[in-house]
Amino acid sequence: MDILSRLFDEMHLQKVQYITVKARGSWQLVQSRQDYLTFIVVISGEVHLCYGNDNNDRQVITANNMMMLTTQGSYACQSAPTVSKITAKTIMPAHTEGQIGLEIDNTDSGHKVIAQTNNAQSNHAQTKHVQDNEAQFIVVRSQFDADMARPLLSALPTSLPPVTQKHSAYNDVVHIGLQFFLLEVGLERPGRTTMLERLAGMLMIECIREYVEQLEMASGSKDSINRTTDNTLDRTPSWIGHPWQIDDDADHSSENNAISNGDENGNWLAALKDPCLSNALYLMHRYPEDAWTLQGLAKASGLSRSGLNERFKQSVGITPLAYLSHYRLRLAARFLRQEQYSISKISELVGYASDHSFSGAFKRRYGQSPSHYRKAHSRKSKP
Repeated sequence: MDILSRLFDEMHLQKVQYITVKARGSWQLVQSRQDYLTFIVVISGEVHLCYGNDNNDRQVITANNMMMLTTQGSYACQSAPTVSKITAKTIMPAHTEGQIGLEIDNTDSGHKVIAQTNNAQSNHAQTKHVQDNEAQFIVVRSQFDADMARPLLSALPTSLPPVTQKHSAYNDVVHIGLQFFLLEVGLERPGRTTMLERLAGMLMIECIREYVEQLEMASGSKDSINRTTDNTLDRTPSWIGHPWQIDDDADHSSENNAISNGDENGNWLAALKDPCLSNALYLMHRYPEDAWTLQGLAKASGLSRSGLNERFKQSVGITPLAYLSHYRLRLAARFLRQEQYSISKISELVGYASDHSFSGAFKRRYGQSPSHYRKAHSRKSKP
């Protein structure tokens, strides 16, 4: 398994929800701020997507294409670059677990007729006769582990992939995924929830892969991610989140000392295209419980200690041991939220030599002890 595949697994997409939409005339659907990954997949026609600050960022999604939104802000899907909010604005209904078919017909003098149905069969793709500015699309959203996803999402733009005119594997995957989705929601077979979660993961992976590949093609070089002028790829790692304090008594003092170097610009995605760095990342994610040293990681990655340290800092923005410390504690927080293991077992799973050193490091990162963190998130998860 490569490092990107492992990180996708760690993001743990779940509770997939979706709406199928068939709209004609002048129309607009608005979704307020949300804490989901969102995918807009167009079956036929085209959808104008507005997002970002005051919805000033815009993309056009054509048939058999999709767009992934990594932002937690509001967005709007509409029939044209600008629409009359008086006659065309419709608030998107809340997602539920299960299909909501939404039909909008604004072709008759701006009059809106909105009908909702749970009949999945009536919402299957009909692409042969598209008229009156008709568009058919699906809005899919999924919850995810935001803490585990931070390194990846912080390196991505608000929407992806970029618009492309070329035919690639991306187009084939979208087409196949769309047909599979429509089949799955229509038949309502046992295991549908798990299948839809897998589908959401497939959509996410394909969007990110196409984004990375287009960045490479833009400059004609495999290391183009390092040189791109996109400001989303050249900034201090935002996923760090909190300043770390050095603890001379901790069992991981070498890692704590390394964290002070985490103030340089970097791009997490750049490390994925470097075989040595990608291997180091994979080892840290696959075996976080091991007593990794800089020398051990460097040897396993085919680099010298200084070579790994400098190359990792240049690409990711922090040193390998600093990254390992952050990853271990994010993983520990996930275990605590899931309430799978005892605190002592979690300490062992994430590579701490004692419960005391683990508790101290966790409190500095999350502002509370592991036990209090678990209790707080246990209360949040209950109705």
